[in-house]
Amino acid sequence: MLAIISKDSIGADFLKNICISSGKSLLKQSFSDKLRRQEDGWGIGYYIEKKPFIFKSEKAIFNEKELFEKKIKAAENSKIFIAHIRDASNPKKLPHKKLISRENSQPFFLDNIVFAHNGTLFICDEIYSNLGKYKKYVKGVNDSEILFWEFIKILEAYGDISVALKMLKDEIKTVWFSIEKDLKNKGINTPYRGLNIFVSDGNELFAMEDYELKPQKYSIMTHRWKWGKYALKRENGKIIIASEPCDNSQWEKAQMPIITMGKNGKIDLAKEQR
Repeated sequence: MLAIISKDSIGADFLKNICISSGKSLLKQSFSDKLRRQEDGWGIGYYIEKKPFIFKSEKAIFNEKELFEKKIKAAENSKIFIAHIRDASNPKKLPHKKLISRENSQPFFLDNIVFAHNGTLFICDEIYSNLGKYKKYVKGVNDSEILFWEFIKILEAYGDISVALKMLKDEIKTVWFSIEKDLKNKGINTPYRGLNIFVSDGNELFAMEDYELKPQKYSIMTHRWKWGKYALKRENGKIIIASEPCDNSQWEKAQMPIITMGKNGKIDLAKEQR
């Protein structure tokens, strides 16, 4: 995943470099490791005059380079940009072909909210059962979309994105505690592996990180960069945050669990610890 927030328009050249041209671009990450190819769909979200624009594909992004380039160029005047390349998780253990569709690609959106998730929600059926009226909006068969609608349910209750992200984690843990024993008997020992989330409302960009692996796995293109540890960079009025560094310049490890990024270049760190 990759997200950018900028004081001014992001610009076509910058987007092309970090998404396509650089030595560690988002596109190159999708196919550089033949054993870990990200080939199950892709999508982008951005805003023009605070209106969100979303494009999603169910195809491998490395087979649609020209289309990817065309779509990111359309985002050049946006101040917020989110991109997601999918390696499909499958907690429901469905046939792989059922997982691949435009509805299952990310980001997801509702009104002005754009949302992308990296990880696996193992208790997606149990969370789905708690969605109430939001069940009818689920179009795909993947855990990330269920997570999105759970987030929307909580956001509409609390009205604050940062609070909703914290409450989302609490809600998952509450459900887990009620079913933990039964699921552990079935070999499921944790409610999720990875709650790395980007959310924007068109004014701010929020990122939550919760992705611990034991034994630790490492990123695709940056030596010894921990898998699931966000990379962050500030450059010419822009803040860039990604699953791992997207070029050969210096990136810092983002301080988590939740950060809020504004177009004024300010970054606010959440007070609570893991």
